[in-house]
Parts: sequence; structure tokens; C-alpha cells
Amino acid sequence: MKKNKVIFLATEIILCVLALFFTFKMFDQNETEKKVAVIVQNSGDKNWNSFIKGLKESAKVNNIHLIICNADEINNIDDQKELINEQIENGVDAFIISPAPGSKTKTEMKTICGDKPFILVTEDVYMGENKKSEYPVIKPDNYKIGYSLGKEMVGKSIKKIGIVLGQEEKEETADRYKGFEDAIKDSGMKVAWKYNGIENKDIVKIVNRRSKVDAIVALDNYSLDDLGENAREDSYNGAKIYGVGTNVESLVLVDYGKVECVIIPDGYEMGYKSVKEITERLNHTFYVMKSTNVEHKIVYKKDLFTTDIERFLYSYE
Repeated sequence: MKKNKVIFLATEIILCVLALFFTFKMFDQNETEKKVAVIVQNSGDKNWNSFIKGLKESAKVNNIHLIICNADEINNIDDQKELINEQIENGVDAFIISPAPGSKTKTEMKTICGDKPFILVTEDVYMGENKKSEYPVIKPDNYKIGYSLGKEMVGKSIKKIGIVLGQEEKEETADRYKGFEDAIKDSGMKVAWKYNGIENKDIVKIVNRRSKVDAIVALDNYSLDDLGENAREDSYNGAKIYGVGTNVESLVLVDYGKVECVIIPDGYEMGYKSVKEITERLNHTFYVMKSTNVEHKIVYKKDLFTTDIERFLYSYE
């Protein structure tokens, strides 16, 4: 009987200790959870789904409280400044930012964020050709994306090309176009016209008014989706569409034959790694965040159901 009482008391003590331990861990976790604000243009758009999934899964692993800011168009650093200041007032610890267009962004970004660490995503700040900001950035190699797309088109009976670009004064726009130009140099292909895509403009109508070309290259994902969705047999004078996509709809357009070829950057990995790097910086004051280029895939209709594309499809779910 005495032995049973001892066992009972020992069990009770162990259970109490475990309860206290888990209670402490729960409160400790709440106290140490860092807040990281994410500022990207049109944050609710489907083009961010894969990126946001990567953010959230990394945040769970790294004990980070994410605040995905409700942002619409960001046309310059002043638009971004308002969002950053609002989050600083809310007590965030760090930022993940897709930088605003414009040559002023580099100098003003550091001033606005102050002592709050930040990491850039999707692209570096715009610095002009062949210049880097030296800020930490997790992004695809935008030059390589443009170059890869150009090389895919070489030797395919394409003579005249129309190009739709993203916003002006953006590293993404400049580097993709430079890469594309370098890829088709001496190939016999010529750029007949180019247009900087502006949201809320009817890109389909604009392209249909341009001179006839053999292929249209959409170097930003919004234009690719709009052009692909509206493609018919007689659309765009029969021009085939090539481009860069960041959502599952881009792959559907390839499957339906409305887009010939699409390059897909790994948005999931970009989101995951950006949280991982900013967490290291928050946990270790002297940690130097590392810049990384995430991979991209070249996708034709024949590639859609290959093993190599499966993880990309998973990241969009």
C-alpha cells in the first residue's frame, strides 16, 4: 500500500513538472515571437500565392508572426514609405519588402526602415545597368530569366517580336529585357516594338493595335495572364505568346495552348528563404543576411506532368 502511494505521488509530481514546463514554453513562445511585416505590391493577387505559402510555412518553423500588409499599387518609394511607417508604429521587428520602382529607392529605403532589419524579395532596388545595392535580396536571376526565354525562341522561325515589359525603373524589368536582348543578338530576330505594361490599362487592346509580329514576349506576369486569357486563334495576328508567369493560371494557359512557353520562378522558395534569413538576423544581432537567387523552370505543355514540375504545382495549392 505504502509503495503504491509513493508511485502515485511520484507520478503526480512528474505530471505537475510537465504541466509547468509546457505552460512555460507556451508563454515563452508568445513572448519571443517576432513580428515581421511583408510589403509587396497587390498583396492579395493570385501571383503571390506560392510566395505567401512559402512565407507562412517558414514562419511556423521559425516562430515568426507574419503581417502581410494590404497593399495595392506601389508606384514609387513614397507609396512604400507610408506602409513602412505604419508598421513601425505598430511595433514590427523587421521587414520583407519587394522594392518600389525608382532610382531613389536605394537611398531612402535604409532611412525609412531605420534600425529595423529588412530583406528584399523578387528583385534588387533599381540602380541602373549592372549595378547592385548590396542590400540582402532573395530573388530569381532576372537577367537569366530573360536570357533563357530568348534562347528558347532562337531557331523557331520567328523574325519579328513584340515585347511587353513590367513597370519602368525596376531591376526586374531592366534585367529581364537585357538578358533577352543578349540572347537573341545575332539570331536574325528583331524587336519590332516594346511596351511597358501599366496595370489598369487594356493590354490586349494595346497589343492588337501594334504592328504584326511572329511572337509576343510578356516579361511580366500580369501581362502574360491578360494576353493568354484573351488569346483566340485569330488573336494578335496569329503571334505566339511566350512569357514569365508566377501562378497556376499561367500553367493552365500553357496546357490549353494559349501560351507557347512560360518561365516560372520559384516563389515558394523565395518566401521560405526570406523568412529564414530575417529570423537569423533577429536572433543574432551581428548576423549578415545572405542574398540568394532562387531557381526557375522553363515549361512547355509536354513538361506539365513531369516529376520535375510537381513541387512547383504543390507550392501553388
